[in-house]
Amino acid sequence: MANPFKVVINQLNNEIANSSKKELNKQQKKNLFNQTKMYIFLQDFIEKVKPYLEEGEEIHAYLPMTSDGQNVSAVGLGLLGMYHPETEEAKAYVKNFNDLRGNRILIFTDQRMIFTTIIEFLDQRTFFSYPYTTIKAITLKENKMNYFDWDESFPPKRVALYTYIFDFESENHIFSELLGQRDADILKRQLLEIPALKEIVVIKKVYRERRFDRVVNNPVLAYRLTYYFSIIAAVVFLILLALGGFFHIGPAKSLFDFGTEPALQLISTCLLL
Repeated sequence: MANPFKVVINQLNNEIANSSKKELNKQQKKNLFNQTKMYIFLQDFIEKVKPYLEEGEEIHAYLPMTSDGQNVSAVGLGLLGMYHPETEEAKAYVKNFNDLRGNRILIFTDQRMIFTTIIEFLDQRTFFSYPYTTIKAITLKENKMNYFDWDESFPPKRVALYTYIFDFESENHIFSELLGQRDADILKRQLLEIPALKEIVVIKKVYRERRFDRVVNNPVLAYRLTYYFSIIAAVVFLILLALGGFFHIGPAKSLFDFGTEPALQLISTCLLL
């Protein structure tokens, strides 16, 4: 089931397709109920945010972030996404939506970006403000991954998956997030429509004022290191298997000596499967 938080935010951004007029089944009714409940909650939540806006400040769009796989932020989620709600309002939110720190939102106004975790705002009215005048550059880097889709067709069809690294530095704060295609479309639209955002340069590299942060707090570098490390690890593993199988040397040689205990365990495991 699609995350109702994202679905409702996309409704607010006019991203939701027209509903079908066919009779709803049980699961569709449940999904619609959850979406409606989330929609009502978010309308009330936005009213709670508005008093913290400056006089004359206007909201242009909302960018939802969740923990269901499309976004990733260890800083935003905290340790294992754990949180203990204190107020009755926050406890009711957990009960109704079964969420702790998963649902986060970035609000675009004509003056700044406002980031908050839903439950933290309900509990403590905590949020982070990033005025556009404090941001020197915004990183928006596209990443493309290909995979074979076995569910829709046979033989499998090669499908491209696009993700985007969204990163910027505002004074002493660093914001970094991974976006899906729809989230990136929301961001791109704001970069074109909000006058103050249009003045900020958009780059593919990560901008940091301090050299230390260019290495330690660099999601683009981390993505590259993870990508190349996984390839190198796979190649090394295959080389070790080849050395053990063809030349009977190296740490994998015992796997191909069918009289040894590791090989017998491997054979018995394969037979059980």
